[in-house]
Amino acid sequence: MKHTTLYRKWRPRRFGEVVGQEPVVRTLSRAIETGRVAHAYLFSGPRGTGKTSTAKVLAMGLNCAKGPTPEPDGTCDSCRAIVNNSSLDVVEMDAASNRGIDEIRELRDRVNLAPVAGRMKVYIIDEVHMLTTEAFNALLKMLEEPPEHVVFVLATTEKHKVLPTIISRCQSFDFRRPGVETLREKLADIAEAEGIEAEPEALTVIAREGRGSFRDAEGLLDQLSSFAEGRITAAMVRELLGSVGPKILLETTAALHERRAADALRIVDRLSNEGSDLGQLVGELISHLRALMLLPYAPEIALAEVGAEEHAPLEEQANVVPTAEVVRLIEALDATLGRIKRGGDPKLELELSFLKLTRDYTEPSVETLFGRMEELEKAFANGAVSPEPETAEAGSVDGAELTEDEAVDEAEAGREEPRDIRDIAARWGRVVRDLKDRRPAVAAVYEGACLEDFDGTVLRLSFPEELAIYVKLASEPKRLDSLREVLEEHLGTSPRLEFRVGDGAPGGAAPAQEEPSRAEPVEHRADAPEARDTGGEKSGLSSSADPPVAEGRAPGGPGDDGRIRNQREVFEMARERGLLGQDGGS
Repeated sequence: MKHTTLYRKWRPRRFGEVVGQEPVVRTLSRAIETGRVAHAYLFSGPRGTGKTSTAKVLAMGLNCAKGPTPEPDGTCDSCRAIVNNSSLDVVEMDAASNRGIDEIRELRDRVNLAPVAGRMKVYIIDEVHMLTTEAFNALLKMLEEPPEHVVFVLATTEKHKVLPTIISRCQSFDFRRPGVETLREKLADIAEAEGIEAEPEALTVIAREGRGSFRDAEGLLDQLSSFAEGRITAAMVRELLGSVGPKILLETTAALHERRAADALRIVDRLSNEGSDLGQLVGELISHLRALMLLPYAPEIALAEVGAEEHAPLEEQANVVPTAEVVRLIEALDATLGRIKRGGDPKLELELSFLKLTRDYTEPSVETLFGRMEELEKAFANGAVSPEPETAEAGSVDGAELTEDEAVDEAEAGREEPRDIRDIAARWGRVVRDLKDRRPAVAAVYEGACLEDFDGTVLRLSFPEELAIYVKLASEPKRLDSLREVLEEHLGTSPRLEFRVGDGAPGGAAPAQEEPSRAEPVEHRADAPEARDTGGEKSGLSSSADPPVAEGRAPGGPGDDGRIRNQREVFEMARERGLLGQDGGS
């Protein structure tokens, strides 16, 4: 006995059997009931969604012996002839293989002939977008002036390739791709009617593999019913398809997110040894990550292609992996899939991708930083991490280190007036940072200053020998005004400032007590009418705190390796090249 494939056997015979296209079915049924059937329809949508089947149901409804009716009985001569493709009143034409103007001219010559046995002649042109321009023009003439007994149904998977003039003369219907759950329910009905035993999870896997096509899903079920000796299991389906299960996808995603490189690589090796298609693994992993990406924002879209038994673990993982991290994984794996399709070794490409994703062998990206921030935000929201109080920089005064707790205590004193140099040292780092945010060029001058002494009224700072020029720059009024403003905010007072050339190490901390320098220190008082210019005679000297100045270059300039090590070097280079004004620039 000849076997009839399931997708042909279970083709819809009435509008009530058309699944997942309710708007189309409702409109066509209403048109038949009211006698307002259009002379031309355009059915567009993905393959296997029921376009041609719906066109045949429309033809059966128009020509049924009990019609016109939206529910043809399927038993009359006209309905049986249409089902068996033997009706002379329903002409089905494949435009992919009959795309020229000669075929359309032949069709035009037959259009004016009256129906043989039914009421209407229905012409179904499949893949109409494949017609040539000349053929389209010939078809257009028929659509403009069709006989009253003719209905055209044009079907296409690529509506954008159909001429706008053709579309404007048709009633257009877009067929939607059914979700996994819709396909699974249809497969369950077929399996029950055909006596096929199948696990619910197996039907879900088949439905997902159908990718929105009833025909593909029903064909796969038919194939598995012949392949299986007993009950169809999910493992059997994956074996036939070379697919991995949701457990592997969840496990792989967790390993990549948690930066467990060894575990991720072991998954690749295990699947490769089992003979799995690694290229298919990448595709399935991308689909899994897509669901994770969409779940927080559009759960109805994310879960439409996922079986009901997979909802809970998917939602659980979506709460753990930040969306920014999911996007990073998708982009990397999509590039990997492209290299595999271009001929790259699947195992090597996947191993390289997993290593890059887990070990950050690439430059940190903004997406990565956003992912880490989102992960911390979720941890804070769940109470897993508690924010720690901000701590001030610890300083050192007279060779004694301030502990972190001491620095915090000093910083938390707020606007209380400082008592001694230790108070100012605990807050000096914040002063310089705040000044740098407001006036970077001004802060560059004071960053090299060392705190020496504070008697409650006068704050004395010193610069190393190689930064002697900064003594003059630091004393200029417009820079002092900016520094005093920040000091007032952080210290609650604005002390008088004095600057000198000394042996202290830079960094904003007072130097340890040393023997007095043989050279007479040059004092610059901030309140003096004019600060003495020390010039650059001493700029050739170098202190032990900084690396020695290479011969033949100015102090503060780039080293022998051409690198610029700090802001002072940039300042010195600019001054030597005349890029700063007479006042040193600010």
